[in-house]
Amino acid sequence: MNKAIIITGANSGIGFECVKQFCETFERNTIIAISRSTNNLQQLSYPNMQLHSCDVTDYQQLNTIINAVANEYQICCLINCAGTSHNGDFCGIDDTKIQQMIDVNIQGLTNMVELVLPYMRAQKLGTIINLSSLADRYPRPNSAVYGASKAYVRSLSDSLRVSEAQYNIRVCNISPAIVDTPLLAKVGKNLNEVITVSDFVNIIKFIYQQPQSVCIRDMVVAPTSYEG
Repeated sequence: MNKAIIITGANSGIGFECVKQFCETFERNTIIAISRSTNNLQQLSYPNMQLHSCDVTDYQQLNTIINAVANEYQICCLINCAGTSHNGDFCGIDDTKIQQMIDVNIQGLTNMVELVLPYMRAQKLGTIINLSSLADRYPRPNSAVYGASKAYVRSLSDSLRVSEAQYNIRVCNISPAIVDTPLLAKVGKNLNEVITVSDFVNIIKFIYQQPQSVCIRDMVVAPTSYEG
């Protein structure tokens, strides 16, 4: 079977750049782009891209998509880029925004792993790359819920890396500090030096391109001048 690489949060930021670079680098593989919004993705014309409009919090719709993909392709990689953030004092953030961070960052990512993992186990092959944040390990007083949701991602990644090793499945947690994405602008960060999205996705590709026997378990990526 031909191989498929699944990318969530594919319509903007890191996910969108992943789709472009993976389509260009892995021309023989089918890149499955999943995103709630698809306006940017619809402007791409890669022959090996397959677009699915879906919210990662919608388990049933995701299940239908993943089953259809698995019937046609060998799912060799999942890159979980979907995420959202809202900054501010904990008591000042609207409950709907808090719930959105929990739903997307925790439930959405868990849905994807839950649906993809059985297929990877059956084929005894797979790579899962979960995008976390430097907030997964340091206090973030103005991003308490976001940081907590990313701590979940890191913890889940660590546990799955151990449990899935027997199935030849690699699980990597990658924690960026400052990447020049729409999410960075959304939370109001204004810094002199940031990592470009293109450079960051090159790191994701590097992780994936290692031999299957090599698992880069946990990686923090930050600008050289960043002191956080």
